Amino acid sequence: MNKKTLFVALPALVLLLGAVYLWAPSSVPPGQQPLDTLSNANFSEFASAFDADPDVASLVLLLSPT
Repeated sequence: MNKKTLFVALPALVLLLGAVYLWAPSSVPPGQQPLDTLSNANFSEFASAFDADPDVASLVLLLSPT
């Protein structure tokens, strides 16, 4: 392999592996409920699950790319 091929192939491989990692289905430990994406359609389910046990502290972390 020459240096130009390696210079192009290595970053392309890193980007491909990163995309597969980010878009692959997520898994959760045994016994934990499956992950959901929060939307307007399921917000009421989220609110009721969030408020289900008043004796347990709850935390919502919102992340923004900007």
